Amino acid sequence: MPHPHQAVLVGRGHPAIRATHAKTFELTAEPAITPRATCVLAVGTVLDPNLAALRGRVRLTLATPGLAALTGEATLNPRRALTDRAVIRRSGTLDADTLAVDSTLTAADLPEEFATALTDPGREVTLTVEELGPSRPLLRVDFGARTHLPSLKDFDTRDSLSLTIAPDAPPKEVAAANAVLERVTAAGGRVVVSTPYKPLEALLAAGQAPDPYAYLGSPQRLSALPLTPAVFHMPPVTDASVFAGRDIWIEDVSELDIGTAMTRSTPAAAVETPGVLTVVGPAASDAELVDLTAVARVLTDAGIAPRTLTEALAPFGLTRKRLYALLTEQDQT
Repeated sequence: MPHPHQAVLVGRGHPAIRATHAKTFELTAEPAITPRATCVLAVGTVLDPNLAALRGRVRLTLATPGLAALTGEATLNPRRALTDRAVIRRSGTLDADTLAVDSTLTAADLPEEFATALTDPGREVTLTVEELGPSRPLLRVDFGARTHLPSLKDFDTRDSLSLTIAPDAPPKEVAAANAVLERVTAAGGRVVVSTPYKPLEALLAAGQAPDPYAYLGSPQRLSALPLTPAVFHMPPVTDASVFAGRDIWIEDVSELDIGTAMTRSTPAAAVETPGVLTVVGPAASDAELVDLTAVARVLTDAGIAPRTLTEALAPFGLTRKRLYALLTEQDQT
């Protein structure tokens, strides 16, 4: 039985295998190939479902009976899809068919005896993919009608946890969900949301609550959102003073992996990373600097539709529930 952190692909040889491609190698589920497929090393390949859970840098072991196994290393493609072919590339191309990139092993690296053996259609060919070293914690976040909290009892650097957040959860559940986010952040974890959206992944990976927040084109607008976490790509030239008094995180792009990882930074260091996804926490304040209730009343009286109003003021902390409570109060007065 395969180890939980490895997967084994099993195929067979074919008379048309040439193994001369210097940039890739491939195992395909197709029953036959032509001599033009110079990167293919096995046909009729059965992919291991364990591949879906593997992450990070891996060891590749290519084996066939009676010959010394060949090994190399590669980095799993976080955008991969389990299709009918597994392509391992020397380059960094991240298309869906690519299982791994930055590979140290290609088809052309096979010794002549090994490549010749793979032309036998009765010969079994296996590729073992095994994780190297620990991975960062990974938190998979979904949004649903009810909050579901993962158990943190045995949380370590190789665990994958799932968190479901209910948008209208009571305060106790909100606090518990935020505690999970803070724990993952403290462990240097990564976050992936069910529908990939990088700004939201960045916010959650910084340990911030998912609502409200603003996705800004420029950090200069931070002053208008003092109590709201904000996400943006750091512009080429930014004055660090705009982040005064606020926590700041920048995306950690040091490794290729699923989801988004954020690391705490300083304003001075963050402005030196143009183009990097950035999260700025809310300002420390016990009171709203703008009376949203008064603003909402004025705009409602002016005929602005409630849906439009909540979309416009959500970044400032005015939720739909809060607005409708206000309108109900107005109707009763």
